[in-house]
Amino acid sequence: MVASSNSLAQRSDFIIPLSATSNVSGNSTDWNPVIINLDNEVGDEFADQALLNEQKEKLQKLISKPHHPALPQTSRDILDTPYIGKNFAGNNYDNSVPNDNEIAVSNSGYIISVMNSTIFMYDLNSDTVISYMSLDAFATSLGNTQSKYDPKVIYDPLQNKFIVVFLAGFTHNTSTIIVAFSESDQPGQSWNFYELPGNPLNDTLWSDYPMVALTEHELFITVNHLHDNQPWQTGWVRTVIWQMNKLGGYNGDTLSSVLHDDISFNERGIRNLCPVKGGSKLYGPDIYFLSDRNLDVMNDSIFLVHLSDTINAPGIEVTTQVLKSDIPYFVPVNAKQSAGGDLATNDARVLGAFYENDRIQFVGNTTDTATGTAAIYHGVITDLGPAPSLILQIISDDTIHYAYPNISYAGDEISDNTAIIDMLRSAFVLFPGYSAMVTDGNGSYSPIKNVKDGLSYHSVIPGTERWGDYSGSQRKYDEPGKVWVNGSYATLSHKVETWISEISLDPFPLSINNPIASPGIMNAFPNPFSDNFTVNFMLEKTSDCSFDLFDMNGKLVKILMQERVHPGSNQFSFSLSPVAKGIYLLAISADGIRIASEKVVKD
Repeated sequence: MVASSNSLAQRSDFIIPLSATSNVSGNSTDWNPVIINLDNEVGDEFADQALLNEQKEKLQKLISKPHHPALPQTSRDILDTPYIGKNFAGNNYDNSVPNDNEIAVSNSGYIISVMNSTIFMYDLNSDTVISYMSLDAFATSLGNTQSKYDPKVIYDPLQNKFIVVFLAGFTHNTSTIIVAFSESDQPGQSWNFYELPGNPLNDTLWSDYPMVALTEHELFITVNHLHDNQPWQTGWVRTVIWQMNKLGGYNGDTLSSVLHDDISFNERGIRNLCPVKGGSKLYGPDIYFLSDRNLDVMNDSIFLVHLSDTINAPGIEVTTQVLKSDIPYFVPVNAKQSAGGDLATNDARVLGAFYENDRIQFVGNTTDTATGTAAIYHGVITDLGPAPSLILQIISDDTIHYAYPNISYAGDEISDNTAIIDMLRSAFVLFPGYSAMVTDGNGSYSPIKNVKDGLSYHSVIPGTERWGDYSGSQRKYDEPGKVWVNGSYATLSHKVETWISEISLDPFPLSINNPIASPGIMNAFPNPFSDNFTVNFMLEKTSDCSFDLFDMNGKLVKILMQERVHPGSNQFSFSLSPVAKGIYLLAISADGIRIASEKVVKD
């Protein structure tokens, strides 16, 4: 069944000036300030799990019913298992969770891997690290003292350049969307930085959870608008689409941008819009977005949103179709591990999608109600137009939990719909790592291949551990059949770090099959954040905090961070690498009143 509506989406025009241009190779000073709430991840949209946990409890009751029907199982022995080529350590643990992995790889052989609050640049041609820094250092030319988080990175094969998008600030007064365009194919050189307003409609909302995609001429960013200091389930107001000319960003020009909001179906807002990326190349001028009822215990609706043209095209419109699957998706149960807390799987939102051969393939989290394990769904939408068709498949295991999938096109011709799916995995007998598989896009799958095994269990915060919130995947555009992925794995110290892997449909030469870094080695390069100072402190109420470093003469050395911090137990950390040996004082102020001072010694 297909139902359609012309969305009454509102349009607002914005002029976004260039904020700064910076050669990131010169950003040698990196303080890497990080704040984490040990009771709930500060500012994060998944901080308050009450409603989500309630939905998962309802699901457990549904699963426990003796005659609950099993979902159809996918056949996973028809296609060849994917092959692993180069693979190596990426972003280190940065004193925060979740990993929020994303990856981009250029035709010139450069990789950018992002994780939570860090950015890692690598040269595949020489197998060397170009740069590794915090998002704070990457954007230091902006002078923005808010916490930086939720990074996304994407490669433009038409222009042979990169775009990095991330957020700063957790309130309507401080929220911004930072967009960085590389001026060349060299990620270690100059970037143009722009700051989009996080509260663009001036209605006391802030921006969270970005997703990005490119067409031939434009960049699209979707974000959620939330109320201050409210759980994301009840604080969510709308999801919006930013549309802008990408060529101006590469050139450092002022950007003409459009914000599309009030995107709904039957007067009910559609949240968490996942932009549909091009498969073998960039498409346009139109673009699709996908969403679902991600918080429902069970649902079968997928929303297909279509934005018809470029910014200045006459008659541009946003339309929405709702498609019904023959099998439902479910809110995902939390995953299990050998020790420590459960691993959070969040909800059933669409996490990755691409368009190729007039069809859309997409993936997200769900539950296999027959096995009671966290699982992933793989959807295929065909016959795009007035009456599209939808098929949904569930990928699961009796004992292994899967979550946070992504998907990229790996085929090479018009009739070839082959894709590679990557996903995180864990079990009572498997440490948290990640895997990959092949699908032909027509219902057949390969066995699941372990890409990176975890080395221990995951233990960072009390209770349910943050896991995800997404993994990275991108086709190597000039090498059909190859996809680069990055995902998280648990280290020997029970933290989470990033592993980068090349996945192929075909075998690699024997000399390439060995990883650059041994799986037992955590760092294949110096860790710039190993010299960290960490302090724990308590807050009685939500407060605007400032973290300031002074020398022993009382001179201000650095305003490390200014951020809204949640009540309860908190942890703040920063790198000592920029300062000389000596004694310093870290001062923590809440709402203008100093609440703590800590002596800092660098030997």
